[in-house]
Amino acid sequence: MTRVVGRTALLEEARDLLDRGESIVLCGPSGSGKSALLQVIEDDARQRQHAEVLRATGAVDEIALPFAALRDLLAQCPAEILDEVLSTGCPSVREAVDSGLVGVAATDRLRSDLAACLHAVLERWTEEQPVLLLLDDVQWLDHDTSTVVGYARRRLVGRVGVVATIIGTEGEGEVDQGAGGVDVSDLQHLDVGPLDVVDMLDLLCGHGLPADVAHRVHVESGGIPALALAMAGLVGERPVVLGMPTPLPTSLERVLRERFAAQPDDVRETLLHAALLSRPTLRELERAGRIGAVDDVRRAVDAGLVMPSDSGLRFTPSALREVIVEAYPASRRSELHRTLAEAATTEGQRWRHVALADPRPETSLAQGLGCAAGESAAQGDRELAAELYLLAADRATLELADERVEWLVAAIETAAPGNHVDLVQRALADVLEAPATPAQAVRVRLAIPELAGNPVPLLDELLTAALADAGDDDLLVAKVLLQRARIALMESRPHAAHQACERAVGLLEALAGDQDERDELALGLTTLAVARRWLGADHLTPLERAVELTGPTPTGFVHTSPEYMRARFAFYDDRLDEAWAAFLAMLSRVERGAGMDHVHVLRCLVEIAARTGRSREAAEYASRAARIGEEFDLEAHTGWFITAQAELVAGDLDRAISLASRGVEAAEDRGDVRYLQRHLIVLGQALLRSGDAQSARVALQRVRSIEADGGFGDPTVNRWHAELVAALTALGRYDEAGEVLDDARYALRRREAYAGTDGVSVQLDRAEAELLIAQGDLEAAEHVLDRAAKLAADLGLRLDVGRILVTRGHLERRRRRVAASRAALEEAHALFLALHATPWAEQVHAELAPERAPESDDPLLQRLTETESRIAHAVASGASNREIAEQAYVSVKTVEATLTRVYRKLDIRSRTQLATLLVPPAGE
Repeated sequence: MTRVVGRTALLEEARDLLDRGESIVLCGPSGSGKSALLQVIEDDARQRQHAEVLRATGAVDEIALPFAALRDLLAQCPAEILDEVLSTGCPSVREAVDSGLVGVAATDRLRSDLAACLHAVLERWTEEQPVLLLLDDVQWLDHDTSTVVGYARRRLVGRVGVVATIIGTEGEGEVDQGAGGVDVSDLQHLDVGPLDVVDMLDLLCGHGLPADVAHRVHVESGGIPALALAMAGLVGERPVVLGMPTPLPTSLERVLRERFAAQPDDVRETLLHAALLSRPTLRELERAGRIGAVDDVRRAVDAGLVMPSDSGLRFTPSALREVIVEAYPASRRSELHRTLAEAATTEGQRWRHVALADPRPETSLAQGLGCAAGESAAQGDRELAAELYLLAADRATLELADERVEWLVAAIETAAPGNHVDLVQRALADVLEAPATPAQAVRVRLAIPELAGNPVPLLDELLTAALADAGDDDLLVAKVLLQRARIALMESRPHAAHQACERAVGLLEALAGDQDERDELALGLTTLAVARRWLGADHLTPLERAVELTGPTPTGFVHTSPEYMRARFAFYDDRLDEAWAAFLAMLSRVERGAGMDHVHVLRCLVEIAARTGRSREAAEYASRAARIGEEFDLEAHTGWFITAQAELVAGDLDRAISLASRGVEAAEDRGDVRYLQRHLIVLGQALLRSGDAQSARVALQRVRSIEADGGFGDPTVNRWHAELVAALTALGRYDEAGEVLDDARYALRRREAYAGTDGVSVQLDRAEAELLIAQGDLEAAEHVLDRAAKLAADLGLRLDVGRILVTRGHLERRRRRVAASRAALEEAHALFLALHATPWAEQVHAELAPERAPESDDPLLQRLTETESRIAHAVASGASNREIAEQAYVSVKTVEATLTRVYRKLDIRSRTQLATLLVPPAGE
């Protein structure tokens, strides 16, 4: 049977509709996998229902051929039934059918007779067995076949099932049927959208791609499976920043040219306008004279050529932009750039189009571009500013040789924090051959680490060379040391970061003290505060000095600024309302700036939302962070952490485990120990809640070892201690659990002078209560739970309030107080539902269920969690997804997601197979 990835719930819905006698149309962009789904539905119909299948496929080259698809359909009908119908009911068309419908005139009379013939054949055939009519790409079926098939299927509703596919989006039920096509407006529309990142990783990693490369293919393909698979064998690792970009493979370039050339003239013209704009939007396209831009873009989206993004339209893949531009002569592009310059909404955009319209060097043009670049950078548009700096360097005359080098350096410094790798590479190719000063060389080398994806060894080489170039210049030396400190923090080496920061701060303190030097000192003090916080030392003094010194923070560097770190420390201290307000204020400032700033602020909001029970906000901000990360090509594993964090509170534990597991591998490969810790903590939490305490212990013990090696002394930063205690308790390793508790309590006491320890105390109290319950000391457990409940409520830790209620339910159950235990669990369940914390609500509901899932000795079925087992047995007994959702007080989507996990774990694909596994044959 054909296998598809990520479509389990969709296939389940399709089967349910077909079983109820409904017919369906699968809508989606070209390459989204509709034909593969059609094949799965065909295989399933033959195996499960023993149905006969008729299948026809539309083709754009055959849309003008009369009855082209009908020939294929009639050829698949049983010869005896067709002969019987032609002999008795439709003799007038026997000659046409016997000729294979070749060379016949498509008259109204012939269409009418053929419609009656097909209707009679299908009506006779369905007396013996079910018949399923599959119509692939119906928008390209010829008109005559569409008329005949439409007549027959409308008169056999409930007897002949129909599954069609069409290029288009579901929307309001409207799809683009092109020149031909069967009318599908009365069918049930199911949307076959792009695959999400988790499913795409499963698909591509199954073909041998490393996870981070698979993520890049996912982004470049827009989630379209066919394009992703085509690119999978052509896309290599991210090119080394200091090298030249990897050329576009000839085979892929040819495919992209053909895809573009196949579009109508209007669509191609609109795409050309979009390719010449810096950040194309529908509004800019309309301002440039593309009146039908909305329809043109919709067709381009359906063809898989572009995708909407937060900032406009994104080409899929991004290399398509270059292919489109090269498809037109330079004279045509210059003419269009002059038109776009007149319609530009900003001076920076106008200068860009003026320069691209005329490639000749010219002094005043180059100087104007340089000024426009500086203004664009000040306004936060780093990508445009970097491109303008490059254009200024390209248009510079010989008398501007010095300015040209400075513009190239500025382009690198401007582009790197936004992770605009292509712009950095273009500038590097020239600046490496230019007569740069030592100071300019240092600036270039210090900018490179701001790009995502550079391995630590490369960064060490860069900074060693930068330190040599800095010579006796204390300011440059200090900048190099601070960059070293930030890399040491990435490697979770706070001692090394602290040493580098102290030396840098000492050098900066001795300087004269203009605003640039004060800003650099503020940055050094901020980094020093982070290192001291991790070590459990005084971090408040350097941070407050940094806040006093710093001026306005430029975009791209907000996530390293004193104000950002002050808000971050508020989060560590569980001053959550203060942190939430601060990061919301930053969000409005970074939305037009560099992607790294934007993602960092969104990550902080997701973490705060997760801690305070703002589940919907956590999911929303995580989704935005994923989109921004894809747009700016940021490190995949950073985005996976944010998404996994949201999945823990508002999504699906299996997805959290999948993303965190891949994040662990990618972070290790990159040498990013900081994100390695973060992923291990999420992985440990998700595994523990899924019932795999042993694997959770292994993940969390790794975090403990990293912190021990690095000399971490502040348990408020990485909160893994309570989860490790819980895992060890679940495994019966009570002495080890007690040791972890004692170590964490000792670390908290060491930093009580700086406050902010109550939140960790809440979590440790809850974990200690579980340990005491397991050991039978119920009175002591109640005491620490009471203390934890009060603190959690005071701090606004609403998820922790719910978790404490769950632990109280366990305590009362151990005391054999059934009513009190149930009351605590019901209160927790109601709270989690109110917070939309779906995974927690499911977990508590499973404990409240009056009938636990039947025990099984089958090792295959023992792979399921309690919730999965209960839903699996309900499905096997015949309950629909909606009935199960209503009984469990969860959404239908949650039931579908759970069922998807069940199918994956048991390696099955249908309700029938599940019932076969769970329901014993009669007589057993």
